[in-house]
Amino acid sequence: MKWLSLALVMAALSVVSVRADADAKSARLYYAWHQMCLVDDTDAIDRQIARYEKKLKADANDHLAKAYLGSACALRAKASFWGPTKLKFLRRGEKLMNGAVNAAPNDARVRMVRAIGFYKIPKRFDKRPTSLKDFEKLIPVATGKNNALEVNERQAVLYYAWLAFKEEGHEQAAELKAACHRLAPNSKYGKLTK
Repeated sequence: MKWLSLALVMAALSVVSVRADADAKSARLYYAWHQMCLVDDTDAIDRQIARYEKKLKADANDHLAKAYLGSACALRAKASFWGPTKLKFLRRGEKLMNGAVNAAPNDARVRMVRAIGFYKIPKRFDKRPTSLKDFEKLIPVATGKNNALEVNERQAVLYYAWLAFKEEGHEQAAELKAACHRLAPNSKYGKLTK
């Protein structure tokens, strides 16, 4: 009986490990697509939006794809010229990112996308309070020893949390900067937090 229990536990752990690997692989792919949205070219952003939409059509429960689609829409709003188009994409992005976090509130990657995305939206749209709350939930994950986030993701959380907290005059800002730097001093975020 003990062997059966042990075998079931080992099988469950291997499934969790495979799922974590798949999640990390998807995260890297979605991040690469998202990087292509940073060029301020509406056609390039539209191509990435179509990729995320295709992923969501194949798996409506892919909350990370939904969060990244929302962020891509927010970037599409930024790159757009016409005011009504900007507002349409911004609202769609907000709805998608909120929907992703509501569907997967404990998924650190999903929450990270919204936290950073909402931080980058101009303050006049009042998304900063949500971003700060997201960062407050993410900081323990980013500074913890056992978590599913990769080092660069943990640094991204700490870096943008530092910027947001610094702008708001939060006393924890300096700690976040130091924690970000300590994780990987020679990385992109490590160098930005010297």
